[in-house]
Amino acid sequence: MRVNKWGVGIMIAAAMVLTGCASGSNEPADKKPTESTQEEAAPESNCPELAEGATIDGAVLSECAMDAMMASAGYAATMTTLGMETTSRYNPADGAVETISPMGSMIVIGDEVWVKSSTSEWQVADPESSDPVIAGLSMGAAAVDPKDPTAMAALSGEFTVTGTGMRLGQDVFVLTGTTESQGVAVDMVIEVTSDYVTLATTATTEAEGQTFESVQEVTEWDVKQDIVAPL
Repeated sequence: MRVNKWGVGIMIAAAMVLTGCASGSNEPADKKPTESTQEEAAPESNCPELAEGATIDGAVLSECAMDAMMASAGYAATMTTLGMETTSRYNPADGAVETISPMGSMIVIGDEVWVKSSTSEWQVADPESSDPVIAGLSMGAAAVDPKDPTAMAALSGEFTVTGTGMRLGQDVFVLTGTTESQGVAVDMVIEVTSDYVTLATTATTEAEGQTFESVQEVTEWDVKQDIVAPL
């Protein structure tokens, strides 16, 4: 599943496994390819057509969502876990990621990384910092792959289309299933468009008798984000 590694050191493990699948790229619904385009595009996708009642392997779902994300001009999303809201912005083509939360923030642009805690100013990432939050943010940010800011790992299990809906003005299919990450079972509800743009994810798991839920929602889609170096 998709794990946002920036939170290493400041987010509890339950929050990290629940980061969800905000991703994707979307062609306008009224854009009709020519016959030659259809012939060229058909072999490139192994993603099955989605329909109510259909079942899709988690690994295939991950791959299709990843491909959609990488084609996006940029997008923004929010994640709410344990009452704490995190906002993130991504420009996949530029290798740019910005994530801001009440506990700390980070910006990655290519090979350059900056971080700040809730009480500090922006600074160059320093995994050896005496401030444990800065050190944790720095290690987490260094682990982010700018070409895959949400660090997709394969979903396990199977997902079934259990309904339809609408989000950001687009029709979506609602997929439900249970995946496993490092021995932890996570129940997921994922909202995707017909071309696998993932616009929302709700993930729920239990740890030590407590239920943890994380909700991630894309708030702006296929729009290049204004991510700039803070220093």
